[in-house]
Amino acid sequence: MYNRLNKSTLNPGAGLAVLIGGYLFFLCLLSFASEWLLPRFENMQKGLRIIYIFQAVFVFIIPALMASVVTTRLPARLLCIERRPAPIPVLLTVMVMLVSIPAMNLIIKWNAGISLPESMHGLEEWMRNLESSAEDTINILIGSHTVGNLIMSVLIIGVLAGFSEELFFRGAMQRILSEMRLGAHGAIWLTAIIFSALHMQFFGFFPRLILGLLFGYILYWSKSLWMPIVAHIFNNSLACIVSWCQNKTISEAEVVPEGPDIAYALCSALITVFALVVLYRKLRRSNKMKNETENSEKIV
Repeated sequence: MYNRLNKSTLNPGAGLAVLIGGYLFFLCLLSFASEWLLPRFENMQKGLRIIYIFQAVFVFIIPALMASVVTTRLPARLLCIERRPAPIPVLLTVMVMLVSIPAMNLIIKWNAGISLPESMHGLEEWMRNLESSAEDTINILIGSHTVGNLIMSVLIIGVLAGFSEELFFRGAMQRILSEMRLGAHGAIWLTAIIFSALHMQFFGFFPRLILGLLFGYILYWSKSLWMPIVAHIFNNSLACIVSWCQNKTISEAEVVPEGPDIAYALCSALITVFALVVLYRKLRRSNKMKNETENSEKIV
């Protein structure tokens, strides 16, 4: 269901190497720059926001663009940014994100409560410290309870992070992996695992993995990267808004702080599955009509 590429001109191995190499290079460079830059800011919030913007541009966007150019002569087609989504599928995608909230939050609550065996106490403590550090960073980024901070949080954590991460993980990594022996479904699962693991928040691993799978399959069905970008931006922005309204810490996957009961979450899961089926069928019909139109234009 992906956009077709000329196999004879594809070089997915080189593209993946550039993607990973670019990510590691700019990540290391940004780590050194952060140690030098942050102490020079009297306002830690401003410093972190600048670092976060640099991370989105250099760690995610630039490596994705470089990898797409190395992989194929049709980088826009590889990244699936050529096709604009129709309004109805976009609305259905937003609805899927909304109705899944109670089910996702139950998974978040369960994942956060996982305890490792006593023999792995040191590892668990290290993981908890990473989680706490990530929460502190998000708190600083969101800042005080002002409208200006809300707008900045939505723009940086919502829009910029949603766009840059989808371009890197779904647009570049998933698409390149799908052109290798893994195939489309293997690429979706592996990319989702890497997406969740690289956030280094292990007690939020499973809900973020589910989000990664959801974004991956939305791209696979729609053949448009703008669909998972909308879903990711909506998820992050809603999390920022809820956190701002209640002045509490958020995680990227959590949009409602209080976990629902099991019956409520089960209803949410069933409605989410139904909404996904409707979205899938709508996208399949839409893709079939577009393919028929393109074939008729070629014949003419």
